[in-house]
Amino acid sequence: MNGRPLLIPLSQIDEDRDQPRRAFNEDELAQLADSIRLVGILQPIVVRPGEISGRYLIIMGARRYRAARIAGLDSAPAIVQEGCAPDRYAQIIENIQRDDLATAEIANFIVARLEAGEKQADIARKLGKPRDWVSRFAAIPKMPGFLQGKLHTCSIRAVYELYQAWRAQPEAIEQVCSTQESFTDAQARRIAHELRDPSFTSALSASGDIPSTAPVIESSRPNIPWSVQNERHQTSARARSPHEQRRSKSAVSILVQHGDRTGHLLTDGPANKGTRFASVRFFETGQTEEVPVSELRIEEIAPC
Repeated sequence: MNGRPLLIPLSQIDEDRDQPRRAFNEDELAQLADSIRLVGILQPIVVRPGEISGRYLIIMGARRYRAARIAGLDSAPAIVQEGCAPDRYAQIIENIQRDDLATAEIANFIVARLEAGEKQADIARKLGKPRDWVSRFAAIPKMPGFLQGKLHTCSIRAVYELYQAWRAQPEAIEQVCSTQESFTDAQARRIAHELRDPSFTSALSASGDIPSTAPVIESSRPNIPWSVQNERHQTSARARSPHEQRRSKSAVSILVQHGDRTGHLLTDGPANKGTRFASVRFFETGQTEEVPVSELRIEEIAPC
């Protein structure tokens, strides 16, 4: 019966306790159940014979199975795959492609694969993802609780940037996270770079990239990055006069990405190489380089 759809009673189907997906949104299940009542299950679930004769174990389709039970169905169309062991990668890839897994579920899968002796490079290849994507999720169990909590409001990339900075400046990152609920990827990268290289902020100030109105780092809180202090400064700017507010809106700080590097776009004059190039001061080195405009991606535009 391999690969052939059958109608199998739901009472004979069991869920795989080791599948990567753990969380099911009740509202979404109810909506899917409503759809199933109207048009049925359009895509068969995939099962394999269970250890007990006459029973089947779900390979793919646990969500459809649960919704079918809510809808009151007695049976469901299923494709039976004979004599195959559960493919953990097939299960998680299906959910990743549908963007249907929680961050913690992906992290649990990756950590389990690593504990089983697999290498990050091999996991990335099997999932069709870059190695740094795997590294971010693999780091979640090592993160402090306050950073793991940020996964509900921030992307994994932003939290990973903060985690890398936390390893060098734990108190500073914890303090930053206590003052702001969420961070964009660009904000997290900028904070991380400033904490890892405080001289970069000094270099920006000397070159005029940090506006004269930017707050000075308080001696009692020396590790708070300028970017976070500037966020607070923008809030206080609302109290300025209309003339001052109009003047401040004319100046912006532009954060750009060039390959794997992030930096500030310098707008004080044209690049020496011509109008198809732009001057960028990169966080990693604090150096200014002229790069092709076509290779830049704007990450954030913030008022000074």
